[in-house]
Order: sequence, then structure tokens, then C-alpha cells
Amino acid sequence: MTKLTPMKAPIYDLWYDATSVGADLVVETWISHGPRASDPLFDPQPGDSVTVGDDDEPPCRARVTRRNANHVWVQIEPGLVAATGTGSASGLH
Repeated sequence: MTKLTPMKAPIYDLWYDATSVGADLVVETWISHGPRASDPLFDPQPGDSVTVGDDDEPPCRARVTRRNANHVWVQIEPGLVAATGTGSASGLH
């Protein structure tokens, strides 16, 4: 009999495609494609710190630069791999 282990919750706020990161380290993400899509308190706004991940590399810290409804643009902070947990883009703004 195979023992099933529970899946761990994602340790990042937004998923991004690593191949679409620009030279300025800005990348477009979508809340609806991320692990927090069903979190009603997740409301990233420009200036917020978030974590981004691509399922292959360790999550990175990023800063929200722009938002248009479901689309969120973030600038990845070079050299800042996120420890654990998510960013601070929860709550009311």
C-alpha cells in the first residue's frame, strides 16, 4: 500500500515564466495563475514586496511595479532568494 503524503503549500506568491524576464528584471505575472489565486486577502499593489517562483528555482523576492486587474508586473530583486513564507501583499491597501 502506498502512503500518500500531503502536498506542501507553495512558498511563493506569484508564478512567473523565467524565460520572459526582461533585461531590467521585470516580468509580467497573473494572480489567477499563481498559488494564491483563491486567497481573497492577496491584493498586491505597486510598491509591495512579494515572492515569485517558477517551480524550478528557489523563490525570489520581487517588488510590484504595476498592476492592471489580474496582471501584475514585478521587478525581481537580484541576488535575493526568498527564505520561506510569502511576501507582504496581503490585507487592505
